[in-house]
Amino acid sequence: MALCLLGNLQARTITVVGDDNYPPYLFKDASGNTVGYIADLWALWEQQTGVRVNLVATSWGDAQQQLLNGQADVIEMIFRTPEREDAYSFSQPYERVNANIYTLDGIVGISSPRELSGFVVGVQKGDACIAKLNAAGVGGLQTYDGYRQMISDTLAKKIKIFCMDEYPADYYLYLMDADKHIRKAFSFYFEDFRRAVRKNDLATLELVERGMAAIPLEAREALEKKWKGRPVHRLSYSQLVQYGLLAIAALGGVLALWIWLLRVAVKKKTTEIQAQASQLGLERSRLQEILDATRAGTWEWNVQTGACVFNERWAQMLGYTLEEIRPWTVDTWTRLTHPDDLAPTMERLELHFARKTQYYESEMRMRHKDGHWVWVSDRGRLISRTPEGLPLVMNGTHIDITESKIANDAIWQQANYDSLTQLPNRLLLNDRLTDVLKRAERSQNKVALIFIDLDHFKEVNDTLGHPVGDQLIIQAGARIRRSVRESDTVARLGGDEFCILIADLADVTHLTELAQKVLDQLASPYTLGDEQVYSTASLGISIYPDDAGDAIEMLRHSDQAMYAAKNEGRHCFRFFTASMQESALQRMQLVRDLRQAMALNQFKDYYQPIVELATGRIHKAEALLRWRHPTHGFISPAVFIPIAEDIGAIVEIGGWIFLRAAQNAKKWLSIVGDDLAISINKSPVQFRDRSPEHLDWVRLLETLELPGKHIVAEITEGLLLRQEPFIEEKLLAFRDAGIQVAIDDFGTGYSSLSYLTKFDIDYLKIDKSFTSNLAPGNETQALCEAIIMMAHKVGLKVIAEGVETEQQRDLLKEMGCDYAQGYLYSRPIPAHEFQAMLEAHYRSLNSAVQE
Repeated sequence: MALCLLGNLQARTITVVGDDNYPPYLFKDASGNTVGYIADLWALWEQQTGVRVNLVATSWGDAQQQLLNGQADVIEMIFRTPEREDAYSFSQPYERVNANIYTLDGIVGISSPRELSGFVVGVQKGDACIAKLNAAGVGGLQTYDGYRQMISDTLAKKIKIFCMDEYPADYYLYLMDADKHIRKAFSFYFEDFRRAVRKNDLATLELVERGMAAIPLEAREALEKKWKGRPVHRLSYSQLVQYGLLAIAALGGVLALWIWLLRVAVKKKTTEIQAQASQLGLERSRLQEILDATRAGTWEWNVQTGACVFNERWAQMLGYTLEEIRPWTVDTWTRLTHPDDLAPTMERLELHFARKTQYYESEMRMRHKDGHWVWVSDRGRLISRTPEGLPLVMNGTHIDITESKIANDAIWQQANYDSLTQLPNRLLLNDRLTDVLKRAERSQNKVALIFIDLDHFKEVNDTLGHPVGDQLIIQAGARIRRSVRESDTVARLGGDEFCILIADLADVTHLTELAQKVLDQLASPYTLGDEQVYSTASLGISIYPDDAGDAIEMLRHSDQAMYAAKNEGRHCFRFFTASMQESALQRMQLVRDLRQAMALNQFKDYYQPIVELATGRIHKAEALLRWRHPTHGFISPAVFIPIAEDIGAIVEIGGWIFLRAAQNAKKWLSIVGDDLAISINKSPVQFRDRSPEHLDWVRLLETLELPGKHIVAEITEGLLLRQEPFIEEKLLAFRDAGIQVAIDDFGTGYSSLSYLTKFDIDYLKIDKSFTSNLAPGNETQALCEAIIMMAHKVGLKVIAEGVETEQQRDLLKEMGCDYAQGYLYSRPIPAHEFQAMLEAHYRSLNSAVQE
């Protein structure tokens, strides 16, 4: 039965949602990529099951809502609580997580929930902390969408206390440099991470559990090492140690006083001194026990003689016994210290000796007995000076911070490097670019930034899958790295975008040679598993100070130059010019105006007739969108449609033109009769949109009581090659509703024949680039004739676009083309003019029949 279940589920993709704010498990890196332990774990699960995983990282509240409303199948990293039992079915636990209460430094006395009364406590929306705090009688809660803002408000003293799981707390406190100002007050509770599905969706839950169980142990251990390293603990020093050091100094003073008193009355005080000396020995013993309990190494240094006293723990940290590290002198300490760390450590000691610091503090590497380096936090204080004021005796502690260093280094790596290519990410590039520009300003040198975008990369992902696309990205990054100097920075900004930062540019003409070298490297074929893939790139170049004055301008201008290369045919490079900035500003203005055009009623619906060649009758029409700008007049659809797709406005605009076309189709049935069909273009962006505002064509037709056969959805070839289940589902819904489907601009894209039989297609539209070149006996005629014959063989009808001459019409008719559309019959015209055309056309036909 399990095998049967797995077989049924392999045909679809499951959607997994999780909190995008939970490092190192799941979070967005600086490039915007979803990374973390959970992302890699589900990739392994996908390999084990063969079921494709769509991992969505979003806010915790949205993640829960997406699962409950059916947009997702599985939710990750969720605690099992009584409140959630009615809505979810849970997996077995797989990770225990602590949740702690954190306070702003200076808030003392918070050790349990009862001390939280009277405070406002920060919590993340949807977090289990809320229920736990309420159960503990804590009511003053301030909710946040994410952890960053909660920590920022704490640093700004808008709140002073918050509740957060330990892993993300360690990450964000380090990343935001807040661990010096915010401390853990107490551990509040712990819970187990589980996965969950909607209540009683046991089939999916069984598949998830079986797939996770199939992941090899060594693969899991590799992920643990990659993402978690070892726990990150904030370095803190026991106040008992500090008090103990001060106690030693104080006791030393008391001892000196006793000696002086003994000189005055030795015989009288002998018995009393012996008793006090015994007590002093006991106090010293207790102090040493306290220090030993902290696992700290202790040392005492006579600065004038170089003699040292170390405790056993000091030696054990480095793998030695006390006897093995003789002689006990400062030379032993310096011999074991890393040469690169010795000079800065000595500088800090000199500052302390000169009374410029209250304490001496340093972090250094010390050589372990087996040869590796141990990171040590060294802290001490001078407790006495010679009569001349020279440093005499100093006490201090050593604490092993190797684990903390490893964990902090891992966090820094994750924050500054791309997880896929291991190249610097956008965050680190910005830092380096800012530093390079500061140096260039002082030295009057030039700096170059090359922005790289792979051409048609999305098609690789859509046709061959994301794992193959990831391999292409990795190889492309390596090729770029090999093309530049060791001193140059190559960064991945995200997706298929890279940058090259070139500092101290001596010769600008060198950039042309370098850009061509990168283009050639990226154009070589990629071997990705069993596939050989070809890809090219477009490059944009900006130069400091010629083109930009700061890092933001450098990035923006190189990006604009890259888009200019895209617009000029791709697989080339362009240097930034002032005209590019002007074009970018014009586009920005159009984006702003386009967002308001709908509300200001600036869109118009136009119609172009589609004529049946055999009879000359107008059976169909194409609805076309026109934008009449108040200043620039009519804006070409070729200009504003791509912008509308980029900003998501095409969903609302496409819904509007469909509603207008459907209403007019119903009205014109009385003129044309039951054969009328209106074609409307449906953008791929509209197909993929799942927002609540999305206009459902099928439901709208039901509301208008208009049969689906009067509507034709025009789509592009590329949409059918993306292997996306929900697109096939929408096409099936169109078929069931009677809506017809036409492939627009056929012959200019993939022109694959497989989808023509796989999907329910009704029409092929021959692109006008073929029709415009149509002439008796030429190659275009042969191509058109082949398209028409092929379409008829598989039961499709053909519409030729761009028909402008009678010769083109006659040739198409001879070849058996079914319909024609173009200026020969009419330009696109407003709805009222088109209605008048239809009325006149059918009056003429009726008159001819009567005669």
